[in-house]
Amino acid sequence: MPPPRRRARAARELREILDSRLFRALCEPVRVEIATWLTESGPADVNTIASHFPQHQTVISRHLAILHEAGVLRRTKRGRHVYFEMDGPGMTDRMEKILERFRNIVPLCCPSDED
Repeated sequence: MPPPRRRARAARELREILDSRLFRALCEPVRVEIATWLTESGPADVNTIASHFPQHQTVISRHLAILHEAGVLRRTKRGRHVYFEMDGPGMTDRMEKILERFRNIVPLCCPSDED
């Protein structure tokens, strides 16, 4: 069994991973629905996105901003409109980094039965 210090370090690292901007952004069900809708529909402006959800456009705008800041969405300005779309490569990169961090703490907190 790993020493208590190593387990405490692993717990701190896990807290950082799970409390990351990405996971906080995705813990809100409507944000997951927005990401799902954009995946299916492709790029869209805030008015188009908001028309598919019961929340007011300003609420959807805040959700889009949070998803963008977390790296889930990419936004592109075309004229007076801002279009949002899923950032697949960015999400893949973030998820791979999270997975690598998690792999590094597993031996510290929860080794396999074979160890």
